[in-house]
Amino acid sequence: MKLKKQANMHNADKCCFFMSSMASRMGMAAALLFANRSIDMAVKGCILVTGAASGIGKATVLTLAKKGFGVYATYATDKSQVELEKLRDVGGIEAFKLDITNDGDVASAVAFIEGKGINLLALVNNAGIFSPGPLMEYPVERLIEQYNVNVFGTHRLTKALFPLLLKSRGRIVNVSSVAGFVATPFSGPYASSKHAMEGWSDSLRRELLPLGLKVIVVQPALIDTPLWDRDIEGKIERYRGSIFYEANRKKLEHEAAEAKTHGVQPEVVAEAIYQALTVPNPKTRYLVTNHPVQHRLVRFLPDALLDRLVSKEF
Repeated sequence: MKLKKQANMHNADKCCFFMSSMASRMGMAAALLFANRSIDMAVKGCILVTGAASGIGKATVLTLAKKGFGVYATYATDKSQVELEKLRDVGGIEAFKLDITNDGDVASAVAFIEGKGINLLALVNNAGIFSPGPLMEYPVERLIEQYNVNVFGTHRLTKALFPLLLKSRGRIVNVSSVAGFVATPFSGPYASSKHAMEGWSDSLRRELLPLGLKVIVVQPALIDTPLWDRDIEGKIERYRGSIFYEANRKKLEHEAAEAKTHGVQPEVVAEAIYQALTVPNPKTRYLVTNHPVQHRLVRFLPDALLDRLVSKEF
């Protein structure tokens, strides 16, 4: 009996060792699988980032390149091209002009990428414009311009690149904003375009889910960027003489100051975009803010209460 018991214990030890060894090997295999997958993605494919010359776009391009990805960094103006030229020494980055409101530019971009013969792993729709102002004095032409970039241009490019993304079972990351779920006074043109992007992204995500493509929204709060210093005066003085002038001025100056003191760094948003692109099961939305509790809470407040809180803020 004693020998039998010892034999059973020996067999149990062997079994435990076998299971432990198998678990270890499986863990190593899984680690190698994901490691190889990451290397494979970096070597055999590229990611296209729009609006790449400054702010979030530039930070995203640098982050992805440093992580080993090939990056197509696009710009819309000659001034933006000059900024991207400064990244020439960073490996893995290829810049080219792409105005997402222009059918010809989009077609050329698709042909360029197809000609490379490299998998397009993902599209980061970051290009956008911010042109605030009182809605009742906001020119229709300027509103159309904002939607042409923030909504229609995003749709145009995504639709054109869809066959390539479908082939690679890639990902689409849309850079929205907290303005996509809470609209403040005098941000109506921008906020409404980001609300549209949010709805468009939800529909697109549900349409592409059965095909194996993932659509993710990144929602940054105010960004700490020098653009506030360069653009703020023009955006204010545009409405001098308006009954909304003073309120618009105070609101924009408040936001500019808030961005400098509590704004999110572009690199933090870039890291969220990287996570959205690379984790096996990304969230549908990544909120990037230094005030996460407040920004999550506003979704549940009654409109009347939120109206009062926003009025006090500005």
